Amino acid sequence: MITIVTHGDLDGLTSASILYDTLLNKNFKERINIQITQPFSLHSLLRRIGLGEKLEKLYILDIGLDEATWKRTYYELRVIRNRDIKVIWIDHHRATLQHLEELVELGITLLFSLKGSTVTIIGQNFLEETSNPEFYKKLVIMGEVGDKVRKISERDPLSRYIEYIGSSLVAYPADNNFKTKIVKLWARHKELIDDLVLKRYEEAVQKLKELTKHSKERIIYETDKIMIIDLRNTRVHGYVGKIASYHASRSRKIVFILFNAGPFETIVTCRVPPSLTFNAMKILPDIAKKYGGGGGGHEKAASVRIPREMTEEFLKELQKIVL
Repeated sequence: MITIVTHGDLDGLTSASILYDTLLNKNFKERINIQITQPFSLHSLLRRIGLGEKLEKLYILDIGLDEATWKRTYYELRVIRNRDIKVIWIDHHRATLQHLEELVELGITLLFSLKGSTVTIIGQNFLEETSNPEFYKKLVIMGEVGDKVRKISERDPLSRYIEYIGSSLVAYPADNNFKTKIVKLWARHKELIDDLVLKRYEEAVQKLKELTKHSKERIIYETDKIMIIDLRNTRVHGYVGKIASYHASRSRKIVFILFNAGPFETIVTCRVPPSLTFNAMKILPDIAKKYGGGGGGHEKAASVRIPREMTEEFLKELQKIVL
């Protein structure tokens, strides 16, 4: 069996679909399994995968290593490699590069570039091996736009599909079965969207309007440079990135949004407007680590998880650094 583990955003899903089609196109007789995960839960998924008896090859796509769980992730990777299972890691996150030496020592094959996104790397290495390169060129563009490493005109026909799919993903962010269906919709039917995507898009648009309006009432701290929004008492998971981007774009300020994830953790999501210099990918995880948390992302879009009881201390230190 071959397993593809990927991130559940547009970059991860488009990457998985291109790779999935490539494997199908090569007439692999092995079963191809697709799993969706987040960096902070990768170790848990690897543990379950490692218990499988028939796994022959494992692909990990678009998963930036999470420092808070790295030791557990390393252990599970070592267990898998000790079974002589081939592991190929394809990624563009700087956090993964920081553990390059350890990954190489485990015998993991790493395809990595800081330029572009994961689907950029996938396209360069697998596009011509797919059953329909012209179709998958569209997925490369969609994944890159979704990851904000490429811009296209709003008049471009793909722009509409990117909005449909991106919004449908946030309607039910924990529904990994839906994400897997999208990967297979592209690979098997060569269709960009279906009725379920449109239905969830419509639900997401309405919900986003409501939450964005509510978020304007939950600004707890604001200066000429930063804005902090407290949504810890609001069910907002899946929409936070879009809400933060909305405020960052309109205010031209660095935006931080707080929301709870389960009974023990608070997540802080940050978006930085293009006009400002602030390395969220480095600053936020460095602070979070001091309080038993961790996270990652990109220079202008990052998130960290911290214990709930440490939230106020985290905010105090964050304000000092930003100001």
